[in-house]
Amino acid sequence: MAREARSVWFKPRDPASFHSEANLLTYVRLVACLVFFVLAVTEQRELYNFIGILIHWIGDVVDGKVARVFKQETIFGAEIDIIADRVEAIFFYVNFLFFHPILYLPVVIYLVDFAFIDFYLSNQSFKFGIISPNYFYKVDDVVFRLNYSWTAKVMNSAVVAGMLIFLPKVHVGLTIVATSVLAAGLIGVKIYSIYRLYRRPGHPPLVGGPAGNEGSPA
Repeated sequence: MAREARSVWFKPRDPASFHSEANLLTYVRLVACLVFFVLAVTEQRELYNFIGILIHWIGDVVDGKVARVFKQETIFGAEIDIIADRVEAIFFYVNFLFFHPILYLPVVIYLVDFAFIDFYLSNQSFKFGIISPNYFYKVDDVVFRLNYSWTAKVMNSAVVAGMLIFLPKVHVGLTIVATSVLAAGLIGVKIYSIYRLYRRPGHPPLVGGPAGNEGSPA
């Protein structure tokens, strides 16, 4: 009976499919994040904001892992994952400014990077016929390592948040300068990556397969 349930619930999906357990996990983490982000404002408790971003990070790893392990990577799943990441990040940082308005400069720079420039870059995966940004190493290894390797993803999504949360305890001015410089540097990396891809022709067929040597968390 357990084997039958597994075959029903965790079967491989066609890249054109709209339904999968991996996608369901993306929906669940999006709703859970938004619940805590709304609670953070309505209850005026920053702890809820931190819980929301923690759910975002964990959920982003889990839904991606499920998609790869059970061969459920789909075009629709990749797109909703990209969108969910931006929605969750925007809510977190807008809430963060509610509690720490003095840190508006690095937050605005980072949101320009992640919500707009990085969003555009991530969507270029479809132009090159790969099913998600996790396979950019098949198009340009430099772009992959700068943006979608484990190290790059942590730098792009967690380091800025960590600096904004913990560094003010040391010095607020240092936090503003250091985090603004880092966020601006991320923008530079994204623009350089877009330029590299702009010089390459697109490739129509979808490309999947196991992740590269470093893998990717989502």
